[in-house]
Amino acid sequence: MEIYGLTGGYYFGNKSNVLKGGEWNPQFAGGILVPFGSRWAAMIDGVTSHLEVNEGPHGPYDDHSFSEFYRENPGVQNNDLTTQRLIAILPSVVRLWRMDRFSFYAGGGLGLERQSQFIRYQPALPHENPDGSSVLVRSEEFVESKDTVSVTPFILRAGVLVSLAPRVVLRGGYSHVLGYFDTAASRCLEVGIGYRF
Repeated sequence: MEIYGLTGGYYFGNKSNVLKGGEWNPQFAGGILVPFGSRWAAMIDGVTSHLEVNEGPHGPYDDHSFSEFYRENPGVQNNDLTTQRLIAILPSVVRLWRMDRFSFYAGGGLGLERQSQFIRYQPALPHENPDGSSVLVRSEEFVESKDTVSVTPFILRAGVLVSLAPRVVLRGGYSHVLGYFDTAASRCLEVGIGYRF
């Protein structure tokens, strides 16, 4: 059995109902490899990544009335907040090809990909003046909303294991995470160090 600490990049392909996707973001992960027989193993990774953290209810890449309020009032502090976090569980069965210090693996499985989104903002709405003109006025109260997008994807993965010492293993790999047919696949590049029991 081998246990890994991993890092790398995650590309979240499913943009449905999320503010921002389709970009590579740093990821942190832990994994385990449990051989059964000499040629096969179960590989399970748990991954987390921040997809987006910024001020503004829709981020700096969208134009809306709230952004207009802060453009017109540059001295007013924007206390709005948007966070998006990804959690993925990537279990798979892999075939192992062992060659002295090097081992190669390839396989697939079914996993879970879950994106959580939190928005907290002060809406800015038009207010009509007595002369008929209109001005944006920010509410004193915050509005909060939460949303999640989950999918059970099919995972294809391949990589290499390198024995650096009798119990220390370097791992590098790529995972292709297929969710919906009408959205881009997520992708995962991982590298890390493991301990072999």
